[in-house]
Amino acid sequence: MNTIRTSIPRLPAFLRKKPFPVPSPGPPLPPGILVDEEISPGYNSKHFYPAKPGEVLADRYQALVKLGWGVSSTIWLARDLEARIEDPESVVALKIANNNASFASHEREVEEHVSTADPSHRGRSLMRTLLGSFEVKGPEGSHSCLVYPPMRETLSMYQQRFDHRKIPLPLVKTNIRALLTGLDYLHKECRTVHTDLKLDNIMLSFEDPTVLAEFMETQLEKPMAFKVDPTGRPVYQSRNDFGPLKGLRSIPQLVDFGLATNLEQDDDWGVWPIQPDHYRAPEVILGIGWQMSADIWNLGVLLWDLIEGKELFQHIRDKRGRYDAKLHLAEMIALLGPPPPEIMQRYQYMREYSWPEPVRRGDGRVCVAAEEYFCGPFFDDNGRFLYEDLIPDRKLDDTVHFLEDREREAFLDLAKGMLTWHPYKRKTAGELAEHPFLQQQQPTA
Repeated sequence: MNTIRTSIPRLPAFLRKKPFPVPSPGPPLPPGILVDEEISPGYNSKHFYPAKPGEVLADRYQALVKLGWGVSSTIWLARDLEARIEDPESVVALKIANNNASFASHEREVEEHVSTADPSHRGRSLMRTLLGSFEVKGPEGSHSCLVYPPMRETLSMYQQRFDHRKIPLPLVKTNIRALLTGLDYLHKECRTVHTDLKLDNIMLSFEDPTVLAEFMETQLEKPMAFKVDPTGRPVYQSRNDFGPLKGLRSIPQLVDFGLATNLEQDDDWGVWPIQPDHYRAPEVILGIGWQMSADIWNLGVLLWDLIEGKELFQHIRDKRGRYDAKLHLAEMIALLGPPPPEIMQRYQYMREYSWPEPVRRGDGRVCVAAEEYFCGPFFDDNGRFLYEDLIPDRKLDDTVHFLEDREREAFLDLAKGMLTWHPYKRKTAGELAEHPFLQQQQPTA
C-alpha cells in the first residue's frame, strides 16, 4: 500500500542564519495573574521545568516558543541545532515532562513500539510518534523530554475555524477514513489500544510550510508575555495559533500515547477504567473487560463531534456537573436498546472480580473494582436496569440533523457498526474504513 507522507516544515530561512535570532521575553505579567499550567489543580512549581526562550537543552535543542501545557508537561517549539539546513526535521516540538510524571517512560516505550511494528502499513504515517528523547536536569530533579515533529493544531482547534464548527463533509469523511486506517494499524499490527481518543488527541499537519515561517516571524515581532511565580520559576504564556488556514490539505494524526495499552495476546483484556467520560465504552463501566474494540466505540461517539459539532450523549452528568455512570448507561439504553443477555451474564460474573491493583478515583477514593469505581450496581440478577426512570426519551436515529436522507442513512449505518453493546460485534477499523459513507462520490458526467 502507498504510504501517506506528512511534510515536516523546515525552519524559516531567516532563523537558519547565524547568530540565530530567538524570541526575547515579552512584557512581564502582574504576579497575581495565573498563567497556563498555574491554573492546574494542585499546581506545584517545583515539578515543572523552568524552560525559557533561547535555552539549549541536551546541547542540541534550542527552545523558541511555548506552544502549550498540561497538568504534567509543557510543549515548546524548538530548533534542532544538529540538523542540516536542508534537513526537514530542523524544527521540532519538545514535550518536557514534570519531574514527577510517570507517563513519560511508558509513552516512550509505546511509541517506539508503534513506530516500528510495520513501517510499510499505510496507517503507520497516521501516528505521530517520537523522533527522539532525552533527560534534562532541573532545579528539583530530572525531566524526561520527548521530541516530536511539529503539528499545526488539535482537531478541536481546527474545527473552530469553520462556521458553527462544521468542517465540510467531504473533509470530515477523509479525516474519519484516515483515523480508521490509523486504528487498523494500531490494533492489528501493534496490538495497542489508544484508550484516550478525543479531538484534542488528534492533530493536523501543516497545510503549507510557509505557515510556520510566518508564525515565527510574528514571535520575533511580539514576544511571549511571562511572569515569575513566587518560587522564581518563569512561566511563559503559550502561543498556539498558527494563523488562518492556507488550504485544506492537512493530514490527521493520532497523538498522545501516554495512556495506551498493549494487549499482546488474543485473550489479553484490560479491566481498569479508561477513556474520557463522554466516550467511555459500556464494557469499561460494567467492568467486563475491554480490548481494541473499546477504541471503536470511542471513535463512534466522536463521530457526532465531527458531523454534528456536538456531543452524542447529552445527559451524563448530575446536577453538580459530575460524571454519573448511571445516567450514561441510561442514555445508552435509550439510544441502543437494552444490553443483550450475554453482556448481562458477563456483568454478573465479573461483579465478583477485584482488580490486580486498586485505582484512585478523581475524588481521592481508592477502588478495587469497576462497580465501586463507577458507583454501581446497575442491573439486578435478572438483567433489569435499576434506574429505568433515568432513561431519556431519545433515539439514535433522531440525533443526526445536518445530513440529508441518503447520507444520513449511510452515516447511521456506519455508526451502528461501531456503537454496539457487544465488543465482539463491533466492526474492525479496517472494515469500517471501507464503509460506503466514507467513500467520496465521483462527480457524474
